[in-house]
Amino acid sequence: MRSRKGLFWRSLFWTLLTLVPLCAAVLFFAGQRDRQARLELAAAAGRGQVGMEQGAQNTHRILLAVQGEQPEFLLLRIDAPARTVTFCALPGQTLVNAPEGRTTLADCYLTAGPARAAQLLTDTLGAGPDAYFAATPDTYGQLVGSDTTARFDLAAVLTLARRRALGYTDNVVELTPDTTEDFLQTLGAELDQADAAQLRAAVWSAYLRQNPALLTLLVDAVREQSARTLTDLTAQDLLEMEQTLTFLSDRTEAAIEYTVLSGTDTAAGYLLDEAGTEQALQLLE
Repeated sequence: MRSRKGLFWRSLFWTLLTLVPLCAAVLFFAGQRDRQARLELAAAAGRGQVGMEQGAQNTHRILLAVQGEQPEFLLLRIDAPARTVTFCALPGQTLVNAPEGRTTLADCYLTAGPARAAQLLTDTLGAGPDAYFAATPDTYGQLVGSDTTARFDLAAVLTLARRRALGYTDNVVELTPDTTEDFLQTLGAELDQADAAQLRAAVWSAYLRQNPALLTLLVDAVREQSARTLTDLTAQDLLEMEQTLTFLSDRTEAAIEYTVLSGTDTAAGYLLDEAGTEQALQLLE
């Protein structure tokens, strides 16, 4: 009997001596595999965060309105994937469809405000901006800062003969926020609607192109001037726009462009042609 018990305990001892290290090895390698899987997931998440920088995929389309006796308009497209900021001029006399018939953006704004102007533009084109933003020329000046300057090359928008006819002997003028609106109004009065509107887009793009640090400051300036503006931009919209502009400010290849929607001056107003409508739809897509 005693020998049988001894045999049993010896067998159990040797069995445990074999199984315990084996089980420990299995648990160890299972833990290592789980740890490695977690590390790989964390690394993949990290790579995803690096590859998807904040603002990198954002695009914003905003109707900018300049308040005044004769309101002016621009379509602003901030496009992070394309690395571009585009100011597209819209003459105030641009014709849009209204329930009572055609009217102009300027008349619509004066009658019902920027929200209605944005809505009629959307109805006319079949696509519209994400938001509108309206302010006086002085407020726009505050957004870029009173000490900011821009050197503007008249040759970019006027032929030599046209510049001489308007009395400009120097090709380049230096502008400040205090002098910009007078310059635009004085020179714009001598131009047709499309050229005057394009002049504004060209000047505004010059400010950003020559002062790239403004890209990271504009949204804070908009927040500070909120009491003096009309807009349907939300706090979330502004945060996302800030991320987009910060992303673009770090890209040397980012371009700041301007254009004007093509059309024809008519007795009723500025009528967008087929090419102008296509331009607008591309900016609003």
